Amino acid sequence: MKFTYRATLVDRETGRLRNTTETIETDTWLARIADPARPLYGNALEIFERNLAPYARDEEVDNFFSMYLNTYFEWKKFNIVLTFEYAMYMWAEYKAGRISSKVWAAVLSVAWQSGARGMMACVVLTTAQVREMFQAADRHTLLDLSSSDDEDMNALYDSLPETLTVYRGVSTGIDHFEDGFSWTRDMTEPMRFATLNCQSKKEIPGFITATIRKEAVLGLFAFEGEVVVDPAVPKLEVHKQFLRGNDLRKFHRQFDVEANTQDMLHNWAKR
Repeated sequence: MKFTYRATLVDRETGRLRNTTETIETDTWLARIADPARPLYGNALEIFERNLAPYARDEEVDNFFSMYLNTYFEWKKFNIVLTFEYAMYMWAEYKAGRISSKVWAAVLSVAWQSGARGMMACVVLTTAQVREMFQAADRHTLLDLSSSDDEDMNALYDSLPETLTVYRGVSTGIDHFEDGFSWTRDMTEPMRFATLNCQSKKEIPGFITATIRKEAVLGLFAFEGEVVVDPAVPKLEVHKQFLRGNDLRKFHRQFDVEANTQDMLHNWAKR
């Protein structure tokens, strides 16, 4: 299986941001991360063989998930992109029948929210591919591992009404206003994401409110109250609101969106 990722990295010699696009074959990924000519991978293969491979075939995912989190934090120190590459490697493993839907759910639960903008901003995926990934994951496992000490996602999913309201922060610089996957239950989150989605003063931040059916919920995450919404299920109602006039001028006085975007990319690249 081939996949492409796009990332912004920090050049270790100059300290400057550098955009990179790579196409990778999952069948040769282990050889790739073992290649000494690719210093960004460091000892990734050693970590993979020690922390991940021995546990990925287990039907019970607790040990795997614990080791996977340890690996994520270790990889995050020098190359966050490894998280996404590993997720695609494991997606190929799932498709080949070599790992269970529970193990795949554990991988997806971490990879989906990793980095500054999440998985889709790094790996180039179609809408159909993302839907398939969530539908393939064991739902109970995915919700369990996406919970927090304060919020049980399985209990929340069971308690959801047949229709619910979700929110999304966007800007005129993106082309999937109401068809994106990432929404939230928390009304305080969208304007923060609208700010992140504005990368120049020409772009206008916006706030979308939608009424969806429960059947459209592909996943729930305690962090940021995220609701992963299936764009293939028609929404019952959508309201869009973009800043205009004095509100827009006030927004630009308060936020330097170009500097904010650069800071976010730089911080993402250093993780």
